[in-house]
Amino acid sequence: MRLSSILVLVAVAGVQAADDPWRIAQQNARHSQQAIQFGRRYVNGWLAHADPVTGLLPRRVDNSAHRFWNAHDCAADNYPFLTLYALMTGDYHLERIARHIFEQEQKLTIRVDSLPDEFAFDTQAFKTDRPHMPSLIFGAAEYAKDGLIPITEWIGPSPWSQRMTGLIRDIWKHAAVDSPLGKVPTTNVEVDGDLLQTMSRLYWLTGDEQYKEWTFKIADLYLFHKKLLSFDTIKLRDHGCEIIGGLAEAYVIAAYKDSERREKYRPELRAVLDFILRHGVNEDGMMYVSINTRTGEPVDKQISDGWGYVYDAFLTVAAVDDEPRYHDAVAHALCNCVKYEHLNTPGLDRSVDELADSVEGALNLLNRLPVERTFEWIDREMAVLFSKQRPDGIMEGWYGDGNSTRTALMYALYKTQGLTLVPWRTDLEVGASRDADGVVRVFIKSGYPWAGRLRFDRARHREYLNMPIDYARINQFPEWFTVAGDAKYEIRFDGESARIVSGRELWAFPLTLEANKPALITIRSLDDAAASRPAAELRTRRYTGRDKDDAVAWQADVRARLAAAMKVTDLLEPHWPLAPKLLSNERKEGYWLREVEFNSTPTRRIKAVVTVPTALPPGEKCPAVVCIHGHGGDRMSVYDATGPYKGFAAVLAASGYMTISTDVGQHEVYEAGRTLMGERLCDLVRCVDFLVSLPEVDPQRIGCAGLSLGGEMAMWLGALDTRIFGTVSCGFLTCMDQMEKNHCMCWKFDGLRELVDFADIYSLIAPRPLQCQNGQAEPPTQFTVALAREAMMDIKRIYTHYGVPGYAGLVVHPGGHEVDLDALTAFFRVHLLNAVSR
Repeated sequence: MRLSSILVLVAVAGVQAADDPWRIAQQNARHSQQAIQFGRRYVNGWLAHADPVTGLLPRRVDNSAHRFWNAHDCAADNYPFLTLYALMTGDYHLERIARHIFEQEQKLTIRVDSLPDEFAFDTQAFKTDRPHMPSLIFGAAEYAKDGLIPITEWIGPSPWSQRMTGLIRDIWKHAAVDSPLGKVPTTNVEVDGDLLQTMSRLYWLTGDEQYKEWTFKIADLYLFHKKLLSFDTIKLRDHGCEIIGGLAEAYVIAAYKDSERREKYRPELRAVLDFILRHGVNEDGMMYVSINTRTGEPVDKQISDGWGYVYDAFLTVAAVDDEPRYHDAVAHALCNCVKYEHLNTPGLDRSVDELADSVEGALNLLNRLPVERTFEWIDREMAVLFSKQRPDGIMEGWYGDGNSTRTALMYALYKTQGLTLVPWRTDLEVGASRDADGVVRVFIKSGYPWAGRLRFDRARHREYLNMPIDYARINQFPEWFTVAGDAKYEIRFDGESARIVSGRELWAFPLTLEANKPALITIRSLDDAAASRPAAELRTRRYTGRDKDDAVAWQADVRARLAAAMKVTDLLEPHWPLAPKLLSNERKEGYWLREVEFNSTPTRRIKAVVTVPTALPPGEKCPAVVCIHGHGGDRMSVYDATGPYKGFAAVLAASGYMTISTDVGQHEVYEAGRTLMGERLCDLVRCVDFLVSLPEVDPQRIGCAGLSLGGEMAMWLGALDTRIFGTVSCGFLTCMDQMEKNHCMCWKFDGLRELVDFADIYSLIAPRPLQCQNGQAEPPTQFTVALAREAMMDIKRIYTHYGVPGYAGLVVHPGGHEVDLDALTAFFRVHLLNAVSR
């Protein structure tokens, strides 16, 4: 069952379902307290079993031969989450203990260069007489990927990230395995997956080209030489699936830094992902443990606890390529994972560690594709996990206990929307809810008097790690509600007047609590242009529906309100004749180029360029596209192949479409009582009327496309004229805040901002197909990809409610303010040219 055939209650990432927000915040506070108390017991329990001489943690807590330290277990799966518990809770003494263990690890366990080896507690020496390099490389890679990456994802550059750089460089220093691409450290698929993930993060963190080169070398090896689909099996769980996520991370680097390589990687990586979707998942989208690549049959039909880790790769590729079917596949699994209770499902013999892995993977995906009932499943699964902890804090007594605490910390951050406290004592209850308008409500209660600081989260992927996008990846802590240092926020305590503070203040906001007296705090963002106005006055008709019925009613209401604000209600359904007149007719290669004139309003006529295919058989109807120019252009600009439009109208005309273009760049209002944007829109609506009047045009296969101002007008035309079936909006998707500066203000008219933002206008196009295009080379003051992605998340919500989330997408291309011609033509080829008339 595909996503389009099920009803999913999906919201903006982290937004709670409609309910009393304070009740939700208080409930979340109880859950986060459980997680913090769980973590405290874990820390105390395992420290009680630390080696009394060195302070290092053992592999197990029993008195067996496992009383030793190693990198791939102790350092990778246990130590980092003791450290992260200390860092997240601001516990000074625990931080000192964590630092001491870190220092002891480097003092006692380093064997070759910076690479650690197994250390026995009974002899206080290495377990073996000689180092075994493959084991050292495996241990160092696991330590880096599972141990040091999570710490770095949370705090950015630090001694722990420096340790990671040393490990990776020394792994490559000892690269001694022959490959078609020269010497590499290993050809173990798990270790190479570890290396790909670690080196990708280090490249973004440091900007060091060496990490990119090493990443591409390993990715090239597995995509072109040692191909995954040539293996006997593909593993979809831990100890094998790492390579899939690693290749996706390499693909992100290629997409942003090496477009030629990206084009080479795309078919190879997609072949692997498509094979997994065809053979590696059940009807619910849940992944098997492994697949036979020869037969396509599952080798192990048990459900993989690492399903979320593998789906990270799908979401990453979907984000880079705007590939709807990968997005849909992830959503399908998220909707169905609720059927699988990993410790209580017959036939699933699972450890608590595996439950933790499954929940961790789901939380990371839900941060990007929120599904209400799956969040409820998370609560149930976490209740089971918490119940498995012994009174002494131990879960199962092996290093996997640390992974359960990792998941508990992720759960706590979800329940607080990323807010942490210093110190975060176990008697504190703190929870948050966020509504569809971005307002965050925080509930805090302390069992004893408390004084400390609230720490609101920031966009760590960008500020700490320098990543171009927050792509889905293992071992990150999802970002829920983040504040920007230079931005302004309104903070209000219950019963007090609001205060305006900066994001930097919210990174360490002082607070004092009385015992058992809750603090109720409301936070909302204030943009520069509207900081002096009550936030409630803006975007009052934002889409906040929960199902298709809500979507239909909202669209009808907002279309009527916008038409009234644009002062065009009477013009959108014209009852006067077009009275067209042919002004010229010129034969081109594959089409006739004609200039015509017709009535736009009863008192005003407009000129338009129209193309008609020369090879259209008698009686056959063709699709048509309204082609729209930007500022400084005219109706012929879209046919010019030498400029940023790439001649997209001429390409469509030569490919069998009828096209029409008129001038919309005026900055004066022609008729009294109208608005500029309203008149521009009505001229385009009359172009559609003209197309519909022609016997050669299929009225059910009409689209529109434009760049810049043309992208804006394509948005308006697709939103308010439902005869438009496919819309391509290039170089415009953004938010209204961004348009308040460094832009022509012709986009703005009275009442607009009070009603909607651009994402809401685009949402009026649903469920009809929509493609937006934004270039990576856009200047930061213009139509940036980051803002476009945020807006597209809003737009996707209504498409999901209509059951067609894949019909709305963002194409990110490497260029600047220009048309991606291939993406535009491919969109219309699917939705208009080759489509059956509706």
